[in-house]
Amino acid sequence: MTSVKVRVPATTANLGPGFDALGMALGLYNEVELGLAEETTVEISGEGEGALARDSRHLVLSSAQQLAAEAGQSVAGWKLSQINRIPLARGMGSSSAAIVGGLVAANKLLATGLSREALLDLAARIEGHPDNVAPAIYGGLTVCCANEELCCLPLPAPCLRVILAVPDFEVSTEAARKVMPREISHSDGVFNATHVAMVVASLASGRYDLLGCGMHDKLHQPYRAHLVPGFEQVIEAALEAGAYAACLSGSGPTMAAFADEHEEAIAAAMCQAFLEAGVQCKTLVVPVDAAGAVIV
Repeated sequence: MTSVKVRVPATTANLGPGFDALGMALGLYNEVELGLAEETTVEISGEGEGALARDSRHLVLSSAQQLAAEAGQSVAGWKLSQINRIPLARGMGSSSAAIVGGLVAANKLLATGLSREALLDLAARIEGHPDNVAPAIYGGLTVCCANEELCCLPLPAPCLRVILAVPDFEVSTEAARKVMPREISHSDGVFNATHVAMVVASLASGRYDLLGCGMHDKLHQPYRAHLVPGFEQVIEAALEAGAYAACLSGSGPTMAAFADEHEEAIAAAMCQAFLEAGVQCKTLVVPVDAAGAVIV
């Protein structure tokens, strides 16, 4: 086998109250083609074409290299060709897509035979948390928690469309985590536990009319809202236009809304709310991806 091509979905994490626990795969994809070579070469087109590293520091390659090292295999160089459609640093899992793309491609290319569970464990160690890498691997809706080991339960893809309002500025995950408090009150912890339970129950049962009830959050969004001008107004606009619920996508600044009708009207309303807050944005309407990362 000379090369492997992998299609990896974008993801949206947290889904309101489910900080570091919930993730959903989206029907927007990066394509990674990886091969073995004497010297490492990188070709990138699309998002990040002029910004991403074109050597072994590239996240696809460093992830592939880590898999090879843990498998005890030596690789002289890699040949990477990548088509990126997932915006960078917008809360849509671009780094997770790179990590998962590199791991899945290297796993096939080097015939290491790692299971999805083993790939998830390695991906979460590289990323630092599982909420984006899990749906990128499994597709659909994923629920993760960690005790002595990482546990992940993939659930079927909800029959919803996700409306994404993507602002024209970046928020890094590191910056978004720095604004969060080290401790929260007992009452806020109870609030989030009950609300994340409702989000999962709503999505798993198809009772999408209850999704908005569960989507409220006191753990991360109130502390990150000031990083996104128009945050409250965009959510209100989405709900008034017919969305079941809306929230920050991952660490932002993208805002995500969930609906099964009126998607274009919701997208227009979210965009207008951003514009009124002085922010330019683009909108995307995508299905929930059911397959996760797949070898093409």
